[in-house]
Amino acid sequence: MRRGQALTEFAIGVTVVLVVLIGVMELGRYLFTVNTLRNSVREGARYAIVRPHDEAGIQNRVRQSVAGIDPASLNVQVNFNPPNRASGSVVTVAAIYQFQSVLGLFQRPIMVSATMRVP
Repeated sequence: MRRGQALTEFAIGVTVVLVVLIGVMELGRYLFTVNTLRNSVREGARYAIVRPHDEAGIQNRVRQSVAGIDPASLNVQVNFNPPNRASGSVVTVAAIYQFQSVLGLFQRPIMVSATMRVP
């Protein structure tokens, strides 16, 4: 009788521990994606300061700076204010990425975005 009770308690305890462990792993993946996206947008903004007329180069720099996520699924936007890209223009580099759970825990993808403004 005692062995059945211990087995039941072990099964419940292992289930709780596994659910928490999977949740921590998914949270870690999400935070990794957010951090990677922020760093890549920062790199794109730095590139935009040096070469403001090379919009394709700015987008490529953002895509090349990501590691661990698919660069083809990034939506990169570059805006200048004022739009003439003269000295003193403020550049805004933004990127949007759809985060998908590995285990399919979420029904819809979570949109992760990062923005960097540099004068």
